[in-house]
Amino acid sequence: MMKKLMFVVAISLLAFYSCSKENESVETTESKFTQQELKGPGNGNGVIHHASVGGNDACSAFGLPPGCDKSYTLVANMRADGSVTGQWQDGFAGDVGGIHVSIDCLMIVGNAAIVGGVITHGSVNGNDLTGQYAVTAVWDNGTSNNDPDDQISYSYFGVDPNQTCDYDINVFPPLDLERGQVKVW
Repeated sequence: MMKKLMFVVAISLLAFYSCSKENESVETTESKFTQQELKGPGNGNGVIHHASVGGNDACSAFGLPPGCDKSYTLVANMRADGSVTGQWQDGFAGDVGGIHVSIDCLMIVGNAAIVGGVITHGSVNGNDLTGQYAVTAVWDNGTSNNDPDDQISYSYFGVDPNQTCDYDINVFPPLDLERGQVKVW
């Protein structure tokens, strides 16, 4: 018991110390940013919009129990100059494949975000999807247990790359995310 208490105290002190340092690295799902990069290099080019998801895919939409599907993770940042960077990973259920996407567009619509990019590697049922453009949408419905579940949509691939994130949010069917968290700002 004493070892566990000492471990918790040590981790707490380490977290406090790390958060107090201005230029320490901040880790995200697939990216690494320093505090100074998040604030911008002094020219007003800091992160102005952000979307992130970490959790299992939506299962209840298929009448399956939470955790039935593989992971769905996403981190996207838009800077003041309009540039967008990030990564998105969707592992499909039933060992049929999955995709890894390099994000290049982000559009915030209220509490939702539309995200798109190029599939850097991935497949579905043995068919290579590398190089295709993909889009998805996510909804941040709050953080309290009293709030509705956050939501994600399907990952759509083979879409027109010239349309980027220029979609109506209503074309994406929202699926409840029973485990995990969506953040949009």
